Amino acid sequence: MKIIPAIDILDGSCVRLIKGDFGKVTKYESSPLKQTNYFKEEGFDYLHIIDLNAASTNSMDNLAIIKKIALTKGLKIQVGGGVRSMDRVNMLFNSGVDRVIVGTGAIENSYFLDQLRECNYLDKIIFALDFKVTNKLPMLATHGWSVESEINLYDYLSKNNWIKNILATDISLDGTMEGPNKEIYKKIISLNAFKFIASGGIGNVNDLQYLKSIGADECVVGKAIYEKKISMMDLKNVN
Repeated sequence: MKIIPAIDILDGSCVRLIKGDFGKVTKYESSPLKQTNYFKEEGFDYLHIIDLNAASTNSMDNLAIIKKIALTKGLKIQVGGGVRSMDRVNMLFNSGVDRVIVGTGAIENSYFLDQLRECNYLDKIIFALDFKVTNKLPMLATHGWSVESEINLYDYLSKNNWIKNILATDISLDGTMEGPNKEIYKKIISLNAFKFIASGGIGNVNDLQYLKSIGADECVVGKAIYEKKISMMDLKNVN
């Protein structure tokens, strides 16, 4: 299982949220570029970048930083946040991004969803299926996790079984370091032959070992790194 360190960018700074709440922001000292260099020096060659300004307001204020990160030699990045049109998808690819993460647009906009299905680089598109558990069912959330839809994650996957990559995050656990939603992630992995990227709630090496044991292909780790709950050496040993 490949470990992908995360960098969330808000107003040009490296931050982490708790449960996707913009009112619960922890700002870290390192700039996104310094944090990128740190991860690279530690031996990681792939990073997960989320533009929180773009996710909440569709802003492009952080694009210059993302372009600089993408220019880092020996490093590839996947980027998400506010990607709701093919123009934005193409702009990110043209900026040197390796994989593009889509969420709200691919859930709410059927035209955009059809465009993604027919594009020539579908294997480089990651579908962010962020959810909140309601009556024991994972219901998809959109617009920077602020709006809960009436779409069941399992139904979405069944209807769109052509998707190549999915990134699933239990919003109620994101940033808490209380562990991932094991039951739901295990069921997702059993549904189809897509690449599964786990995210949300990772707090220790045991969480990573569990996800690896159930067949997760990749795992995004964020706050546990910044709060030093998992060492770089432990992360590399899971890879």
